Amino acid sequence: MTVPAVPVIPAPAVDIDRLRRYRLARVLDQMVRHDVALVVLLDPVSLRYAADWREYALYQSHIQTYTLFVHPDGRLVLHGAYATDHPTISDFRPTHALNSFDGGFDPARAAARFAADVEAAAGDGARVAVEQVNPSATIALEARGLTVVDAEPLVEQARFVKSADEIACIRHSIAVAEAAMDAMRAALRPGVTENELLAVLHHVNVANDGDWIDGRMLCSGPRTNPWYQMATHRRVEDGDLLAFDTDMVGPFGYTADISRTWLVGPRDPAPDQRDRYQRAHAEITANAELLEPGRTFRELSEKSFRQPPQFLAHRYTCLAHGVGLTDEYPRIPYPCDWADSGYDGELQVGNVLTVESFVGSDRGGPGVKLEDMYLVTGAGPERLSAYPFEEALLS
Repeated sequence: MTVPAVPVIPAPAVDIDRLRRYRLARVLDQMVRHDVALVVLLDPVSLRYAADWREYALYQSHIQTYTLFVHPDGRLVLHGAYATDHPTISDFRPTHALNSFDGGFDPARAAARFAADVEAAAGDGARVAVEQVNPSATIALEARGLTVVDAEPLVEQARFVKSADEIACIRHSIAVAEAAMDAMRAALRPGVTENELLAVLHHVNVANDGDWIDGRMLCSGPRTNPWYQMATHRRVEDGDLLAFDTDMVGPFGYTADISRTWLVGPRDPAPDQRDRYQRAHAEITANAELLEPGRTFRELSEKSFRQPPQFLAHRYTCLAHGVGLTDEYPRIPYPCDWADSGYDGELQVGNVLTVESFVGSDRGGPGVKLEDMYLVTGAGPERLSAYPFEEALLS
Protein backbone atom coordinates (compact mmCIF):
# COMPACT_ATOMS: atom_id res chain seq x y z
CA MET A 1 0.00 0.00 0.00
CA THR A 2 1.25 3.48 -0.86
CA VAL A 3 0.73 5.79 2.10
CA PRO A 4 -0.40 9.23 0.93
CA ALA A 5 1.14 12.41 2.29
CA VAL A 6 0.00 12.96 5.87
CA PRO A 7 -2.31 15.98 6.14
CA VAL A 8 -1.61 18.28 9.08
CA ILE A 9 -4.52 20.57 9.92
CA PRO A 10 -3.68 23.93 11.57
CA ALA A 11 -5.00 23.94 15.13
CA PRO A 12 -7.47 26.65 16.13
CA ALA A 13 -6.43 29.41 18.50
CA VAL A 14 -8.08 27.90 21.57
CA ASP A 15 -7.64 29.75 24.87
CA ILE A 16 -6.28 26.76 26.79
CA ASP A 17 -6.27 28.53 30.16
CA ARG A 18 -9.93 29.49 29.74
CA LEU A 19 -10.75 25.93 28.65
CA ARG A 20 -9.08 24.53 31.76
CA ARG A 21 -10.82 27.03 34.06
CA TYR A 22 -14.22 26.17 32.61
CA ARG A 23 -13.78 22.43 33.02
CA LEU A 24 -12.46 22.68 36.57
CA ALA A 25 -15.28 25.07 37.49
CA ARG A 26 -17.78 22.51 36.22
CA VAL A 27 -16.24 19.88 38.50
CA LEU A 28 -16.21 22.24 41.49
CA ASP A 29 -19.87 23.07 40.90
CA GLN A 30 -20.72 19.37 40.98
CA MET A 31 -18.79 19.03 44.24
CA VAL A 32 -21.14 21.59 45.77
CA ARG A 33 -24.21 19.95 44.27
CA HIS A 34 -23.18 16.51 45.57
CA ASP A 35 -21.95 17.87 48.92
CA VAL A 36 -18.49 16.31 48.82
CA ALA A 37 -15.33 17.59 50.49
CA LEU A 38 -12.91 15.94 48.06
CA VAL A 39 -13.00 14.29 44.65
CA VAL A 40 -10.47 11.55 43.89
CA LEU A 41 -10.02 10.81 40.19
CA LEU A 42 -8.20 7.92 38.50
CA ASP A 43 -9.90 7.56 35.13
CA PRO A 44 -7.47 8.99 32.54
CA VAL A 45 -10.30 10.86 30.80
CA SER A 46 -11.32 12.44 34.12
CA LEU A 47 -7.70 13.43 34.71
CA ARG A 48 -7.67 15.13 31.31
CA TYR A 49 -10.96 16.90 31.98
CA ALA A 50 -10.24 18.19 35.48
CA ALA A 51 -6.49 18.84 35.24
CA ASP A 52 -5.66 18.60 31.51
CA TRP A 53 -3.34 15.77 32.52
CA ARG A 54 -2.41 13.81 29.38
CA GLU A 55 0.55 11.60 30.27
CA TYR A 56 0.36 7.80 29.95
CA ALA A 57 -3.42 7.81 29.52
CA LEU A 58 -3.75 4.27 28.16
CA TYR A 59 -1.28 2.97 30.77
CA GLN A 60 -3.38 4.64 33.47
CA SER A 61 -6.46 2.88 32.14
CA HIS A 62 -5.11 -0.51 33.25
CA ILE A 63 -2.34 0.29 35.78
CA GLN A 64 -3.63 3.11 37.93
CA THR A 65 -0.53 5.06 38.85
CA TYR A 66 -2.02 8.55 39.19
CA THR A 67 -4.56 9.67 41.77
CA LEU A 68 -5.81 13.25 41.51
CA PHE A 69 -7.26 15.01 44.57
CA VAL A 70 -9.61 17.86 43.64
CA HIS A 71 -10.21 20.26 46.54
CA PRO A 72 -13.27 22.53 46.81
CA ASP A 73 -11.06 25.62 46.42
CA GLY A 74 -9.75 24.34 43.09
CA ARG A 75 -6.41 23.01 44.29
CA LEU A 76 -5.28 19.94 42.37
CA VAL A 77 -2.88 17.49 44.03
CA LEU A 78 -1.52 14.69 41.87
CA HIS A 79 -0.02 11.52 43.33
CA GLY A 80 2.26 9.30 41.25
CA ALA A 81 3.35 11.62 38.43
CA TYR A 82 6.54 10.95 36.51
CA ALA A 83 6.79 14.55 35.27
CA THR A 84 6.25 17.35 37.78
CA ASP A 85 5.92 20.41 35.57
CA HIS A 86 2.29 21.14 34.82
CA PRO A 87 0.42 24.47 35.10
CA THR A 88 -2.77 23.14 36.70
CA ILE A 89 -1.26 20.98 39.46
CA SER A 90 -0.72 22.63 42.86
CA ASP A 91 1.34 19.83 44.39
CA PHE A 92 2.94 16.55 43.32
CA ARG A 93 3.17 13.65 45.77
CA PRO A 94 4.18 9.96 45.71
CA THR A 95 2.00 7.28 44.16
CA HIS A 96 -0.55 5.38 46.23
CA ALA A 97 0.32 2.14 44.35
CA LEU A 98 -3.30 1.03 44.10
CA ASN A 99 -2.42 -1.82 41.74
CA SER A 100 -0.50 -5.09 41.93
CA PHE A 101 2.23 -3.93 39.54
CA ASP A 102 3.28 -1.08 41.84
CA GLY A 103 1.99 -2.36 45.17
CA GLY A 104 2.28 -6.14 45.07
CA PHE A 105 -0.30 -8.66 46.19
CA ASP A 106 -1.30 -6.99 49.46
CA PRO A 107 -3.76 -4.31 48.29
CA ALA A 108 -4.88 -3.58 51.84
CA ARG A 109 -1.47 -2.12 52.70
CA ALA A 110 -1.51 0.38 49.84
CA ALA A 111 -5.19 1.10 50.45
CA ALA A 112 -4.47 2.05 54.07
CA ARG A 113 -1.91 4.65 52.95
CA PHE A 114 -4.34 5.95 50.35
CA ALA A 115 -7.17 6.24 52.89
CA ALA A 116 -4.92 8.11 55.31
CA ASP A 117 -4.07 10.66 52.61
CA VAL A 118 -7.73 11.08 51.65
CA GLU A 119 -8.73 11.65 55.26
CA ALA A 120 -5.94 14.19 55.74
CA ALA A 121 -7.10 16.07 52.65
CA ALA A 122 -10.86 15.86 53.24
CA GLY A 123 -11.14 15.91 57.04
CA ASP A 124 -12.48 13.51 59.65
CA GLY A 125 -15.77 11.89 58.71
CA ALA A 126 -15.93 13.72 55.39
CA ARG A 127 -18.02 12.77 52.40
CA VAL A 128 -15.68 11.99 49.46
CA ALA A 129 -16.32 11.11 45.82
CA VAL A 130 -13.98 8.47 44.41
CA GLU A 131 -13.84 6.74 41.03
CA GLN A 132 -12.34 3.48 39.78
CA VAL A 133 -10.78 2.08 42.94
CA ASN A 134 -10.61 -1.55 44.03
CA PRO A 135 -12.69 -2.83 46.96
CA SER A 136 -9.71 -2.64 49.32
CA ALA A 137 -9.54 1.12 48.86
CA THR A 138 -13.24 1.59 49.59
CA ILE A 139 -13.01 -0.64 52.68
CA ALA A 140 -10.03 1.35 53.94
CA LEU A 141 -11.81 4.67 53.41
CA GLU A 142 -14.93 3.52 55.22
CA ALA A 143 -12.83 2.08 58.05
CA ARG A 144 -11.64 5.63 58.72
CA GLY A 145 -15.21 6.86 59.01
CA LEU A 146 -15.36 8.51 55.61
CA THR A 147 -18.53 8.41 53.52
CA VAL A 148 -17.68 7.22 50.04
CA VAL A 149 -19.78 8.06 46.96
CA ASP A 150 -19.18 7.42 43.28
CA ALA A 151 -17.35 10.23 41.46
CA GLU A 152 -18.25 9.03 37.96
CA PRO A 153 -21.78 10.54 37.90
CA LEU A 154 -20.35 13.81 39.19
CA VAL A 155 -17.75 14.01 36.42
CA GLU A 156 -20.18 12.93 33.70
CA GLN A 157 -22.58 15.69 34.72
CA ALA A 158 -19.73 18.19 34.62
CA ARG A 159 -18.81 17.12 31.08
CA PHE A 160 -22.40 17.29 29.82
CA VAL A 161 -22.43 20.94 28.65
CA LYS A 162 -19.59 22.10 26.41
CA SER A 163 -18.03 25.56 26.33
CA ALA A 164 -17.26 27.42 23.12
CA ASP A 165 -13.61 26.43 23.52
CA GLU A 166 -14.56 22.78 23.82
CA ILE A 167 -16.70 23.03 20.69
CA ALA A 168 -13.73 24.54 18.84
CA CYS A 169 -11.58 21.59 19.95
CA ILE A 170 -14.24 19.12 18.82
CA ARG A 171 -14.51 20.82 15.43
CA HIS A 172 -10.76 20.54 15.02
CA SER A 173 -10.73 16.86 15.96
CA ILE A 174 -13.47 16.26 13.41
CA ALA A 175 -11.46 18.12 10.76
CA VAL A 176 -8.46 15.89 11.48
CA ALA A 177 -10.61 12.76 11.35
CA GLU A 178 -12.14 13.78 8.05
CA ALA A 179 -8.69 14.50 6.62
CA ALA A 180 -7.70 11.01 7.76
CA MET A 181 -10.78 9.63 6.04
CA ASP A 182 -9.70 11.33 2.81
CA ALA A 183 -6.30 9.65 3.20
CA MET A 184 -7.98 6.30 3.83
CA ARG A 185 -10.14 6.79 0.76
CA ALA A 186 -7.04 7.54 -1.33
CA ALA A 187 -5.47 4.28 -0.11
CA LEU A 188 -8.64 2.20 -0.66
CA ARG A 189 -8.32 -0.24 -3.54
CA PRO A 190 -8.80 -3.97 -3.98
CA GLY A 191 -5.97 -5.84 -2.28
CA VAL A 192 -5.34 -3.44 0.59
CA THR A 193 -5.92 -4.96 4.02
CA GLU A 194 -8.32 -3.71 6.65
CA ASN A 195 -5.41 -3.24 9.04
CA GLU A 196 -3.51 -1.12 6.52
CA LEU A 197 -6.48 1.20 6.12
CA LEU A 198 -6.96 1.49 9.88
CA ALA A 199 -3.27 2.37 10.22
CA VAL A 200 -3.85 5.45 8.03
CA LEU A 201 -6.37 6.76 10.57
CA HIS A 202 -3.86 6.27 13.41
CA HIS A 203 -1.09 7.87 11.35
CA VAL A 204 -2.98 11.06 10.61
CA ASN A 205 -4.29 11.32 14.17
CA VAL A 206 -0.86 11.11 15.78
CA ALA A 207 0.68 13.43 13.16
CA ASN A 208 -1.87 16.03 14.27
CA ASP A 209 -1.08 15.56 17.99
CA GLY A 210 -4.04 13.28 18.59
CA ASP A 211 -4.03 10.58 21.25
CA TRP A 212 -5.50 7.19 20.34
CA ILE A 213 -8.27 5.22 18.64
CA ASP A 214 -10.82 3.71 21.03
CA GLY A 215 -11.64 0.73 18.83
CA ARG A 216 -10.55 -1.18 15.73
CA MET A 217 -13.95 -0.88 14.09
CA LEU A 218 -13.21 -1.40 10.40
CA CYS A 219 -14.47 -4.36 8.37
CA SER A 220 -15.25 -5.27 4.79
CA GLY A 221 -17.28 -7.55 2.57
CA PRO A 222 -18.94 -10.46 4.41
CA ARG A 223 -17.54 -9.16 7.72
CA THR A 224 -19.74 -6.05 7.70
CA ASN A 225 -22.74 -7.89 9.19
CA PRO A 226 -23.12 -8.14 12.12
CA TRP A 227 -21.27 -5.10 13.41
CA TYR A 228 -18.43 -5.02 15.98
CA GLN A 229 -15.99 -7.04 13.90
CA MET A 230 -12.53 -5.54 14.28
CA ALA A 231 -9.99 -4.92 11.53
CA THR A 232 -7.98 -7.92 10.34
CA HIS A 233 -5.53 -8.85 7.60
CA ARG A 234 -8.44 -9.50 5.24
CA ARG A 235 -7.80 -7.98 1.82
CA VAL A 236 -10.56 -5.76 0.51
CA GLU A 237 -12.17 -6.95 -2.73
CA ASP A 238 -13.79 -5.15 -5.64
CA GLY A 239 -17.51 -4.71 -4.96
CA ASP A 240 -17.16 -4.96 -1.18
CA LEU A 241 -18.68 -2.57 1.27
CA LEU A 242 -16.08 -1.19 3.69
CA ALA A 243 -17.53 0.07 6.99
CA PHE A 244 -15.70 1.84 9.82
CA ASP A 245 -16.12 3.95 12.94
CA THR A 246 -13.32 6.45 13.64
CA ASP A 247 -13.59 6.29 17.48
CA MET A 248 -10.72 8.80 17.37
CA VAL A 249 -9.50 10.58 20.49
CA GLY A 250 -7.85 13.39 18.64
CA PRO A 251 -6.12 16.73 19.23
CA PHE A 252 -6.77 18.43 22.58
CA GLY A 253 -8.09 15.02 23.74
CA TYR A 254 -11.50 15.48 22.09
CA THR A 255 -13.18 12.70 20.19
CA ALA A 256 -14.27 12.52 16.57
CA ASP A 257 -16.85 9.73 16.41
CA ILE A 258 -17.87 9.33 12.77
CA SER A 259 -18.92 6.26 10.78
CA ARG A 260 -19.07 5.75 7.06
CA THR A 261 -19.57 2.84 4.69
CA TRP A 262 -17.90 2.93 1.28
CA LEU A 263 -18.32 0.93 -1.90
CA VAL A 264 -15.02 -0.53 -3.11
CA GLY A 265 -14.19 -0.30 -6.80
CA PRO A 266 -15.98 1.16 -9.82
CA ARG A 267 -18.86 -1.27 -10.11
CA ASP A 268 -22.48 -0.37 -9.37
CA PRO A 269 -23.79 -1.31 -5.92
CA ALA A 270 -25.88 -4.42 -5.48
CA PRO A 271 -29.56 -3.88 -4.61
CA ASP A 272 -29.14 -5.09 -1.01
CA GLN A 273 -26.10 -2.79 -0.54
CA ARG A 274 -28.11 0.21 -1.72
CA ASP A 275 -31.12 -0.79 0.38
CA ARG A 276 -29.13 -1.09 3.63
CA TYR A 277 -27.33 2.17 2.98
CA GLN A 278 -30.50 4.14 2.34
CA ARG A 279 -32.13 2.73 5.46
CA ALA A 280 -29.15 3.74 7.61
CA HIS A 281 -29.02 7.21 6.08
CA ALA A 282 -32.75 7.70 6.64
CA GLU A 283 -32.36 6.65 10.29
CA ILE A 284 -29.57 9.03 11.27
CA THR A 285 -31.16 11.88 9.32
CA ALA A 286 -34.53 11.47 11.04
CA ASN A 287 -33.10 10.96 14.54
CA ALA A 288 -30.79 13.98 14.24
CA GLU A 289 -33.81 16.22 13.72
CA LEU A 290 -35.00 15.32 17.23
CA LEU A 291 -31.95 16.87 18.96
CA GLU A 292 -33.55 19.98 20.45
CA PRO A 293 -33.00 21.56 23.88
CA GLY A 294 -35.67 20.45 26.34
CA ARG A 295 -36.25 17.15 24.58
CA THR A 296 -36.16 14.27 27.07
CA PHE A 297 -34.15 11.13 26.52
CA ARG A 298 -37.36 9.12 26.66
CA GLU A 299 -38.89 11.28 23.93
CA LEU A 300 -35.81 10.76 21.75
CA SER A 301 -36.23 7.02 22.09
CA GLU A 302 -39.99 7.00 21.61
CA LYS A 303 -39.92 9.27 18.55
CA SER A 304 -36.92 7.61 16.91
CA PHE A 305 -36.86 6.10 13.43
CA ARG A 306 -38.11 2.50 13.19
CA GLN A 307 -36.49 -0.17 11.02
CA PRO A 308 -38.36 -3.32 9.88
CA PRO A 309 -38.16 -6.38 12.18
CA GLN A 310 -35.44 -8.17 10.18
CA PHE A 311 -32.95 -5.40 11.15
CA LEU A 312 -33.68 -5.29 14.88
CA ALA A 313 -31.57 -8.25 16.00
CA HIS A 314 -28.41 -6.69 14.55
CA ARG A 315 -29.24 -3.09 15.54
CA TYR A 316 -26.56 -0.87 16.99
CA THR A 317 -26.23 -0.65 20.79
CA CYS A 318 -27.92 2.77 20.92
CA LEU A 319 -29.43 5.34 18.59
CA ALA A 320 -27.39 8.26 19.98
CA HIS A 321 -24.95 9.11 22.75
CA GLY A 322 -22.99 12.03 24.13
CA VAL A 323 -19.45 12.67 22.99
CA GLY A 324 -16.68 14.95 24.23
CA LEU A 325 -13.29 13.75 25.41
CA THR A 326 -14.66 10.25 24.70
CA ASP A 327 -18.10 8.64 24.53
CA GLU A 328 -20.07 10.00 27.46
CA TYR A 329 -23.47 10.57 29.04
CA PRO A 330 -26.17 10.26 27.83
CA ARG A 331 -26.74 7.00 26.00
CA ILE A 332 -30.12 6.86 24.25
CA PRO A 333 -31.37 3.28 23.71
CA TYR A 334 -33.80 2.10 21.08
CA PRO A 335 -37.44 1.82 22.22
CA CYS A 336 -37.22 -1.97 22.49
CA ASP A 337 -34.27 -1.56 24.90
CA TRP A 338 -35.69 1.23 27.05
CA ALA A 339 -37.09 -0.98 29.81
CA ASP A 340 -33.71 -2.66 30.35
CA SER A 341 -31.25 0.21 29.86
CA GLY A 342 -33.10 3.51 29.50
CA TYR A 343 -32.77 6.44 31.89
CA ASP A 344 -34.33 9.84 31.49
CA GLY A 345 -32.86 13.30 31.32
CA GLU A 346 -33.12 16.38 29.14
CA LEU A 347 -31.04 17.81 26.32
CA GLN A 348 -29.47 21.22 26.87
CA VAL A 349 -27.85 23.83 24.66
CA GLY A 350 -24.17 22.97 24.46
CA ASN A 351 -24.60 19.20 24.38
CA VAL A 352 -22.76 17.27 21.68
CA LEU A 353 -24.19 13.94 20.56
CA THR A 354 -23.45 11.43 17.88
CA VAL A 355 -26.35 9.81 16.04
CA GLU A 356 -25.76 6.21 14.94
CA SER A 357 -27.21 3.53 12.74
CA PHE A 358 -26.18 0.03 11.81
CA VAL A 359 -28.43 -1.76 9.32
CA GLY A 360 -27.77 -5.45 8.74
CA SER A 361 -30.38 -8.16 8.33
CA ASP A 362 -30.58 -11.17 10.62
CA ARG A 363 -31.00 -13.15 7.37
CA GLY A 364 -27.48 -12.26 6.23
CA GLY A 365 -26.15 -9.99 3.53
CA PRO A 366 -24.19 -6.74 3.84
CA GLY A 367 -24.22 -4.30 6.73
CA VAL A 368 -23.99 -0.51 6.70
CA LYS A 369 -22.71 1.70 9.54
CA LEU A 370 -23.32 5.46 9.46
CA GLU A 371 -22.82 8.05 12.19
CA ASP A 372 -22.60 11.84 12.49
CA MET A 373 -21.95 14.29 15.32
CA TYR A 374 -24.31 17.13 16.25
CA LEU A 375 -24.29 20.17 18.52
CA VAL A 376 -27.52 21.01 20.34
CA THR A 377 -28.28 24.73 19.87
CA GLY A 378 -31.22 27.00 20.59
CA ALA A 379 -31.93 27.01 16.85
CA GLY A 380 -31.92 23.23 16.60
CA PRO A 381 -29.29 20.60 15.85
CA GLU A 382 -26.09 21.68 14.07
CA ARG A 383 -24.29 18.98 12.12
CA LEU A 384 -20.60 19.06 13.07
CA SER A 385 -19.26 16.22 10.94
CA ALA A 386 -19.61 16.96 7.26
CA TYR A 387 -17.96 14.06 5.45
CA PRO A 388 -19.98 13.27 2.30
CA PHE A 389 -22.17 10.23 1.91
CA GLU A 390 -21.99 7.75 -0.99
CA GLU A 391 -24.06 9.14 -3.82
CA ALA A 392 -23.91 5.83 -5.66
CA LEU A 393 -25.58 4.14 -2.69
CA LEU A 394 -28.13 6.89 -2.08
CA SER A 395 -29.39 7.20 -5.65
